[in-house]
Amino acid sequence: MRGRSTTDGRALALGVALLVGLAGCRPEPAEVREARPLLRDFATALRSRDEVRLRDLATCVVETAGVLDARLRYLEPLGDVRRAALDSLATLYRDAQRIADSLYTAAPDSAADLESRFDRTRSLARRAAATRAAVHAAERSGSASSVASRDAGRETLRTLRAHLLVRYGGESVGPTPIERDTIVRMIRAPGGGWVIYAFDLASDAPGPLPY
Repeated sequence: MRGRSTTDGRALALGVALLVGLAGCRPEPAEVREARPLLRDFATALRSRDEVRLRDLATCVVETAGVLDARLRYLEPLGDVRRAALDSLATLYRDAQRIADSLYTAAPDSAADLESRFDRTRSLARRAAATRAAVHAAERSGSASSVASRDAGRETLRTLRAHLLVRYGGESVGPTPIERDTIVRMIRAPGGGWVIYAFDLASDAPGPLPY
C-alpha cells in the first residue's frame, strides 16, 4: 500500500507540474502574431535603408544613418488607448510645447535655468511629435479597415511596443560597431493593420507615454 501511495503521489506531482508548464506556454494573441511580419519587414527595410518602404510602414521619420543590422528582441504586452484620449493628448502636448517654447525664448534667470527650459522644451517636442505620429498612424490603420465605428471617439485602439537590437557603424560611431536597444511603437484601429509611429533608442524614447 505504501508503494502504491508513493507512486500515486509522484504521478500527481508530475501531472501538476505538466499543467503548470502548459499554463506558462500560452499561445501569443493573434494581434501579436500579426505584428511580427511587419516588424521583420521593418528590420529588413532598416538594413537595406529602403526609405520608400519605411514610409509605407511608419508615420514617423526613421533615421537609417549608420544602421548595419537590426533584429527583433522581444515584444511587450498589448496595450490600448481610446481614440478620444489620443486626440486629447495630441492637443495637450501641442499646447504645452508652445508654452514651453515661449518660456525658453524669454530671458532666463541663469544658465542653469536656460538649460532646464531647453530640456523641458525638447521633451515636450518629442512627446508632441510622437503623439501626432500616433494619431496619423491610427487614421492610416482605420482607413484600411472595412469596419466603421459609430462613435470614433469611443473607439479603442490597440498599442504594442517592440524592442529591436540595432547595430550601428561608420565614421560617427568609430572603428567598432555598437549595438543599441531601440523601441518601435505601433498602433492599430479595430479591423485595421498595425502601423508604426515611433522609432527611438531606448535611452532617448519619449516617456512616459500612456500608450
